[in-house]
Amino acid sequence: MIRLFKFIGVFFLTAIIIFGIVIGWNWKTFSVFLDNREAILEGNEWIIKTSSLKGLSEYIAENPDHSSITSIVLDQPDSLIYYRGNQERTQGTTANFFILLAYAIEIDRGNLTADEWIEWDQVDRYQLPDVEDSNHSETYQTAVERGWIIDDTITVENSLSLLAQYNDLALADYLWWNLDPDIWNTIKNDLNIMKTDMPLPFSGLYLSISPEIQSINSEEISEIFDENSRELWRDHVIQQSNLYATIGAERDQIVDYLSRNRLGITFMQERDGMTFFPKTTSDEMTNILQKLVRHELMNQNVSEMVLNFMRWPMKYQSGIESDFNDYGALYDNRMGLMNGIDFGTSAYTGDTTVQAFYLDMLPIGFWFHASGGHMHQDFMQRMIYDPALIHQINSVLNN
Repeated sequence: MIRLFKFIGVFFLTAIIIFGIVIGWNWKTFSVFLDNREAILEGNEWIIKTSSLKGLSEYIAENPDHSSITSIVLDQPDSLIYYRGNQERTQGTTANFFILLAYAIEIDRGNLTADEWIEWDQVDRYQLPDVEDSNHSETYQTAVERGWIIDDTITVENSLSLLAQYNDLALADYLWWNLDPDIWNTIKNDLNIMKTDMPLPFSGLYLSISPEIQSINSEEISEIFDENSRELWRDHVIQQSNLYATIGAERDQIVDYLSRNRLGITFMQERDGMTFFPKTTSDEMTNILQKLVRHELMNQNVSEMVLNFMRWPMKYQSGIESDFNDYGALYDNRMGLMNGIDFGTSAYTGDTTVQAFYLDMLPIGFWFHASGGHMHQDFMQRMIYDPALIHQINSVLNN
C-alpha cells in the first residue's frame, strides 16, 4: 500500500512538473488563447458547413457585406462572375502587387537594376516582434536553400520573387522604402486607378492600430481614421514605420512592448483594425489584371516582369501543371482576412481567366478553420478549371 501511494505521489508530482514546464515555456501562447476564448468560438457554426468548397460558396452568398469576387474569362464576356465587385475591400498583402509593378517600371526605365544587392539585416529592421515573424524566418530560410543569400545579401530580383510567394511583411516594407514615393502617383495616373489605394509599410499599419503604441484607445484610433483624409492617414502610417526603423530609444521602447504584449489587442480588435489598411475593389483589380495578361500594363516588358514574379506556383506548387498551362497569383491570409488575385490558363480548355477574391471581417473561429487549409487558394484555382465549382458559385450567387 505504501508503495502504491509512493507511485501515485511520484506520478502526480511528475505530471505537475511537466505541466508547469510546458505552460511556463509557452505561457505567452497560453495567455493569448485565454484572452481570446470568445473570439476562437466566433463563427464555429460555419466550420462544419464549410468542410468543402461548396460550403465556402454558400458562406459567400450569405455574407455579402464581407465578400467580393470578380472572375472573367478573357474574350468571353458572358463568362463574368461578379459579386459585390464595387465594394471596397482590404487588400492586405495583395497590395504587394503594386510593389512588384513599381519595381518592374523602375527597372524598365533604368532607375533600378534587378541584380542590385541588398543587405538582409536592413530588411530585418522592419520586422515587428510576434507579427508574422515565423513567416519572415521561413522567407529567409527559403532564400538560403535556393542559394539566393550570399554574405547575407540578396538581389532585388530574388527579393521580389520571395515577396510574391511569401508576402513577408518586413521585406515588403524594405522594398517600399527603397522606391521613389512619386512612383505611386505615376501608377495611379497611368492606369487611371480610382478606387484602389497604393501600398503602405506594414510596420506602420500595425503600429497604428496598437492602442498602447498610439497612446489612445481603439475607438479613438477609429475616430482619427474616419475624421481625417486618407492622405493624412497615409502620412501617419509612414511616419510610424520610419520611427520604428530608426535606431534609438523610441524604437527600443516599441520593441520591448511588442516583445511582451504583441500589439496589445485581441484577435477581434486586430481583425477590425484591418479596415484601416489600403483598400481596393475586385472589379478594379480584375481590370488591372486583364491589362497585365494582355501585356498592356504600362508596356510589354513591365507586364512580363510582373507576370513572371506572380508565376511562382508554376515553379514551386507540386502538381499544378496538370490543371494549368500557366498560372500566377498573390494570396493573403491574416487575422479575419482571406483574399487573392490570380490569372490562369486552364489545361483542359485553354481559356485564360483573371480573378480578384476578397473575404474580410471573417469570424475568428471560422477564419482559423478556413485559413489553416488555405481554402481560398484552392477555391480560386478551381474557379478557373473546375466547371462544377463554377456552376455552384453561379447558382448560389444568383439566387
